[in-house]
Amino acid sequence: MEIGAGRQIFLSPHLLTKPSPNLRLQRLIDNGTIYVARNLSSSQFATLQAIASLILRPNSKNFAALLDSSLTLESHGSNQPPALDYQLGLDELDTISRTRTGFPFAELSPEIQDAMLDLIATRDITTRKLDLALWLRDLHVMAAAL
Repeated sequence: MEIGAGRQIFLSPHLLTKPSPNLRLQRLIDNGTIYVARNLSSSQFATLQAIASLILRPNSKNFAALLDSSLTLESHGSNQPPALDYQLGLDELDTISRTRTGFPFAELSPEIQDAMLDLIATRDITTRKLDLALWLRDLHVMAAAL
């Protein structure tokens, strides 16, 4: 007689296969382990994280996530600069970095990032689209408030 003859064994299909990488990633996002930017592009968010690591070293990832989640186009009526200005500032900083170094801001060493931010703060590096020194000061204020 055969073992298990006449008996059917039902196994759940999810026990037989490993979860897909997308499912595992989604679980990490749902648990809050990984934050996915909602209002910023991936390059803008990377630039913001790089700036935040210079401004608020221990809480830098939290700051970037909090700022991204607080950015909405409705912020025009508040005391904060419009969301577009934050996004424009991140784009401008990245453009300046790529133009002067050939690399995005987030890929520069912390020493070069810091030097570039110092040059922006003293208005030695400027852009025509936005007053980056004022933008950087507003970002510091926002960091202190969060």
